[in-house]
Amino acid sequence: MKLILPSFLFLCFFCQNMVAQTAGKSYEFKNGQWYDGKGFVPANWYTSNGLLSKKAPSKIDSVIDLQGRWIIPPMGDAHCSSITENQNASNTISLYMGEGVFYLQMLGNTQEGRSFATPLLNKPTAPDAVFANGVITCTLGYPFLEFEGPANKINNPSVWVEKYADLKTSHKMLGNGYWFFDNKEALAANWDKLKMQNPGVISIQLLDVQNNGGKEGKGLSAEMAKLVIKKAHKSGLRVFAQVETADDLSLGLKLGVDGFANIPGHNWDGSGDTKKFEVSDADLALLAKKKTPLVLLLSHGQSAPNRAAVQEFHKKTLKRLLDANIMVAMGSDDGQRTLRTELNYWFGLGGLDDARTLKVLCENTPHAIFPNRKIGKFENGYEASFLVLNDNPLSNVLKSRIQVFKVKNGVLLK
Repeated sequence: MKLILPSFLFLCFFCQNMVAQTAGKSYEFKNGQWYDGKGFVPANWYTSNGLLSKKAPSKIDSVIDLQGRWIIPPMGDAHCSSITENQNASNTISLYMGEGVFYLQMLGNTQEGRSFATPLLNKPTAPDAVFANGVITCTLGYPFLEFEGPANKINNPSVWVEKYADLKTSHKMLGNGYWFFDNKEALAANWDKLKMQNPGVISIQLLDVQNNGGKEGKGLSAEMAKLVIKKAHKSGLRVFAQVETADDLSLGLKLGVDGFANIPGHNWDGSGDTKKFEVSDADLALLAKKKTPLVLLLSHGQSAPNRAAVQEFHKKTLKRLLDANIMVAMGSDDGQRTLRTELNYWFGLGGLDDARTLKVLCENTPHAIFPNRKIGKFENGYEASFLVLNDNPLSNVLKSRIQVFKVKNGVLLK
């Protein structure tokens, strides 16, 4: 059976039971323009058993004529914060799928939040997700207030300061939303408990370590960070580090973290200079050599008092990172929104390189989340997941969010 996709036939074809009808079937997708990491090339691809192949399977259930449309890999959000602690998670998940985001990484969540979100994820109609569970920090270090405040029914961050004396002794979410590791004894006593929560990645805080490592309101000391990373790697777990300064990033590289959850200065308010946030050329070269993912979180600058200065810093930093061939990844870290806000912010900086941004969205970020899966490219044996677009995203990367239809592991979706 041959399928073509003008609008009236398309709507008839993609009915409510599409997932059930297409699961396990083999397809030929012909006459498409397929993304190759730099641009688009004409090609025909086959999907069978959820995988891509250039060779036709023994049986083809349907032939789909893509009529010259543009095909890209699905996108990812490497720092998703809007699912696990969100009662409207199902709506947010639908928004992610609507935007073509199939891969999510949660770098800070409670066990309750994970239990709530898990049944909604990792299936054909929803993104695949990996959870870090509780964030590892020092005693009273960031982000314990972000978990302890709501646990004590104080949701307004401005009130946390007023109630700090009470919150600092509460610790309701210790061993859940966050862990305090100040010494080897605490690490030894709690590591097995942490592992029993089945994290897919470890999240640590490196916040001005040189001056404030291990201090209240900050994060791990350099010594403890080294021990945690060693312990995690021995357990087969990747480690993502949130950093504050360029020195923190340099330390993370030295200690062997597997990714950075943000760029230095991502919360800079625009006052003073940016010297302490500027990554050295030597560290840029090391980032590129090691292919260490670097999630940017630029859209946090929208609320900065001196927004113009922050945007100029972000624009300069983004170009410098891309020019250095860093494995830049995209993340939102927004408790209410999807990746849309971050991508819009990048676009609003002006002078955006659409080709390189598309690579960040569709190749770098998915690989940063699931480095051992065959995703983010169109190659033999890779997962048959892709987005079909009416317009070329290289003329405007925002067009990547508007799809004719999607395929996730060989299953056709609306």
